[in-house]
Amino acid sequence: MKYREQLLYYIIELGDEEALSAWIEEQPLLEQPDIFRELQELAAEIGGENEELEMLSEEFSGLVDQYEDIILDEKLAEANYIMAMEAQEKAAQEVEETKKGIRSYIIECIVTNQRNAQEMKQLAQQVMDLEKSTGEFNEDNWAPIL
Repeated sequence: MKYREQLLYYIIELGDEEALSAWIEEQPLLEQPDIFRELQELAAEIGGENEELEMLSEEFSGLVDQYEDIILDEKLAEANYIMAMEAQEKAAQEVEETKKGIRSYIIECIVTNQRNAQEMKQLAQQVMDLEKSTGEFNEDNWAPIL
């Protein structure tokens, strides 16, 4: 029992439920269900044949399991959120790289006077207008054709 000494200290030596609760809350969230289980075992040991304590212990067991499930669900949600944010960042970077590639292609077609240079000039103007409307326009990006 990893927490036995600390639990005995708060239960027997201090006899302070508030201090015990505060100590449990200070422990890492994922360890709290284990602490509650040890507390339940200690209560059974200390209580001996106390029928009321045994009933309370059984009820407490179900609550600890529910609490643990809630903690695990929360941790899973946090992990999913982090993964989603990372995926979103990666997608945003890919979009940015694609925009740079398209811009470079448009500029190259215009500068080297390719067959589609006239169409690319029109497309460049449309893209620049769009960038201006979204606040993303940077004149330096289009300098070779401006």
